[in-house]
Amino acid sequence: MSPARAYLLTLAVTAVLLVLPSASGAASMRSCGGGVRAAVVSCSKAKRIATEYAKTRAQSLQGYTCSSGGSQGRCTLDRKVVTFPLG
Repeated sequence: MSPARAYLLTLAVTAVLLVLPSASGAASMRSCGGGVRAAVVSCSKAKRIATEYAKTRAQSLQGYTCSSGGSQGRCTLDRKVVTFPLG
């Protein structure tokens, strides 16, 4: 196999591996409105967490560990995930 072909194959495999986890995670999250998305947790709980984080920017809310990156916030507890826009 030529070096160019091996390089392209490596790039293709890397791209597939990067896309698969995000696709499966995105499919399990449901939209709760207002840009809030949740996995495993109810929408009403997700919205309360998003509202509280927007007000306080606390690192821990109702047992969830929260962080922000760019214009998005994220709170997690076990497999429960809440994402929401900041702003």
